[in-house]
Parts: sequence; C-alpha cells; structure tokens
Amino acid sequence: MGITLHATVDEALAHNIWRHVTDILNQMETALENIHSKGLIEASDIVLWKGKGDQFTTNFSSKTTWKATRGIRPKVDWYKGMWFSQATPKYSVLAWLAIKNRLTTGDTMLSWNVGADPSCVLCHEPLETRNHLFFTCKYSAEVWSGLTHKLPSRKFSTTWEVVIKLLLDTSLGNDILFLIRYTFQLTLHSIWTDRNSRRHGEVATSSALLVCFIDK
Repeated sequence: MGITLHATVDEALAHNIWRHVTDILNQMETALENIHSKGLIEASDIVLWKGKGDQFTTNFSSKTTWKATRGIRPKVDWYKGMWFSQATPKYSVLAWLAIKNRLTTGDTMLSWNVGADPSCVLCHEPLETRNHLFFTCKYSAEVWSGLTHKLPSRKFSTTWEVVIKLLLDTSLGNDILFLIRYTFQLTLHSIWTDRNSRRHGEVATSSALLVCFIDK
C-alpha cells in the first residue's frame, strides 16, 4: 500500500490512493478515503469499544466484548442438565462431550480409520455408538439401572433421548433431579473410564462392582 509499518493515521492519509488485486487492501484504501473525506481534527485520539448494536462507546464491558468475539447461537435446553450447582467439572465436561457426540466411540473411530475395531468392549456388540454405550449396552444398562431405576420410578429408561429428558424433568422434584443429574454424569465418566481401560488391556470391572463404586 506504500504505507510504512509504524505510520500514523495522519501519515497514512497523505499517501496516494491505489487500487489493488487483494480485496482487503482495497477495503483499507476505502476506509482511509472515508476518513480523509471527513477531515482531521486537532484533538487527541480516544479509545472506543464496540458494544451492543455495533455502537462504539468509551466504556469497556467484558460481557459485551465476549459476545462480540464469539458466534451467538440459540441456547439449548439440555444445558441445565450439564451445568448445575455442586456438579463436578470433570464429570460435567465428559457429559457435555457425550451430549455433543464428540467421544471417540467405535463409529467415530471408523470415520478416522477403516481398520479400527468399532465393537463394544463391554458387551461385544459389533458397533459401538454413543447411544449404545449409554445405556442400551447390556453392561452399561445394568450399571445405570442398578443406580437409578428407583429415582424416576415409572419414567426410568435406558434410552439416551429419554434419559436426557429426565435431566430436565422438574416434576421429579429438586432432590431427585439433582441425584439423577449427578448420577448420570458420574456414571458416564465411570463407564467411559472402564471402557478405555479395557481397550488398553486392563482387567474389566464387573457391573455390580462398578455400581458399588459409584454408589459409594
């Protein structure tokens, strides 16, 4: 652009306007032209922060800046079941990965490597998926059932979509809802840990023993 790296705006405005092959350089030339057309003033420059509605103000807001630097998406309803008071962060993060279907289950590994073993090491089902692992797998179903089948009573289920709805069911009462949410996250973490241990050749933990461990 013919402008030195450390030039001031005043010095940049003094250069001859060029046209470039690169669009971003042309946008910069246009911006300089717009400033030049408004004229310069002698007052000192001030820092302005981009705020709500793309309005520039002298006040800094961390909340507004955070929103301006990330993509805004609709709030999902399941977040209440992931992030709640007294939750354990490492359990919440794993549950969040599971609900986003980002865990390296067998079907995911196949998409990376066609030679990978996609079977479930817990029950030897040919294809391990997120929904199978939580909780239609015979092993994980026994663990989940052993821990929670009495909590939601007739609403108990081992189907992923139904379980997620249970995490949001306020009709169960605060105490039951907390127990289901916390047990859900701890169970996911425990089953995932045991699953990974088995894949690395470690001794398997029986479903009854895992239930006792989680319950304790």
